[in-house]
Amino acid sequence: MELLLVIGVIFVILTFFYKQAICEFRINQLEWTQKENITTLLHEKVPLVIRKLPSATFWNAEDVLSRECYANIPIFQEMSLVDWISQANHTSICPWKYQQAEKIASVSGMAVWATKWLHPVIIPRWLKGWWYPRYHCWAGRVGLRKTIATWTYLFPVDGEIVVSIMTENVENALPAEWLDKFPSEFTAKDTPFLSDLKYMDIILRPGNGLFMPAHWFVSWKSNNDDKLPMVGTISYHSPISLLAFHASPFT
Repeated sequence: MELLLVIGVIFVILTFFYKQAICEFRINQLEWTQKENITTLLHEKVPLVIRKLPSATFWNAEDVLSRECYANIPIFQEMSLVDWISQANHTSICPWKYQQAEKIASVSGMAVWATKWLHPVIIPRWLKGWWYPRYHCWAGRVGLRKTIATWTYLFPVDGEIVVSIMTENVENALPAEWLDKFPSEFTAKDTPFLSDLKYMDIILRPGNGLFMPAHWFVSWKSNNDDKLPMVGTISYHSPISLLAFHASPFT
């Protein structure tokens, strides 16, 4: 009984810390050459832009068209993933969800790249059994979703993107149907609290990435009129955030 009580108290404490969020538009930036300072900045729990990371050679248009592994992923009933990528453009909206995005990432090589470059910097040795990285691949425009992982690393592989971010405290001002929508496209017809929907746009080019803390709203679209954006996300989950992810109705 005492053990269960201790476990319960620890769970409540961890949940309390997970729910804490900074609701201010403050962005940190760091060069990859200064990567030893990343964990210090992450403790501030505000978005962090990393510049000039080692290039990712997976999940770009050339990679998808040249490797057969993508053609065997069951995303659509009447069209292969390769066919969709071939026909899509910068205005196309990504039609799949987290489950399919994770299947794509499993063959892309993202885990190998992250294990080589990001994990040694992000995951301390004494916390290796605590963090659970999850990998996802996206293509096209991706509308609003709420970050759930303790940290979500978002990075364009092919094409320049504009990432729109909003803090948790705008949730009451959002339309009832906000999922997969884009902040720049909201009008007074969508919500009477349009003036309260403050958001920030961040331009990311391949080689740059963005760490987003939990509980923020994020969406992205192409910043190039003729380029389909190919984007990867790595979700660094704690046990608490992983439970929240599986319980979320939006995943």
